[in-house]
Amino acid sequence: MALNMLYKYSPVKTQSWPVPSGTTSGSPVVSITNEPGVALTSRGDTRLTIGSSTGTQITEPGGGVGNITTEAVVARDGTFVLPVTGVTSATPKNTPVYAVVASGAVTSLTLTASGNSLFGKVVSALGQASAAACAVEIGVFQ
Repeated sequence: MALNMLYKYSPVKTQSWPVPSGTTSGSPVVSITNEPGVALTSRGDTRLTIGSSTGTQITEPGGGVGNITTEAVVARDGTFVLPVTGVTSATPKNTPVYAVVASGAVTSLTLTASGNSLFGKVVSALGQASAAACAVEIGVFQ
């Protein structure tokens, strides 16, 4: 599950979405119609390599149980701690957050509206949620 969740999502609003290769739990994602979300599970074909103190390495499935290989379970609401370009300790609450999307993948979140998809809003400034990220309520724009 996404370890960067601050306020819980609505379980009835979760969906399984196709997501880009390499998507891990806690990552911002968008649907094919640019609806914002956060991956609660890693993509179904994710593999984890675990090492032991003896040097042995084991690779095993790392996606959500029952996920289709190209999909992840996604929260379409809730508040998550995410890095957002342009946020400072002085950024006011309710400032809109936008997703920079390339080839269907969210490459970053930003406060820059031009050419980007609306993703959510700032709920806490940089330094309140963490030193490098702020709390973003996804899917809420007012």
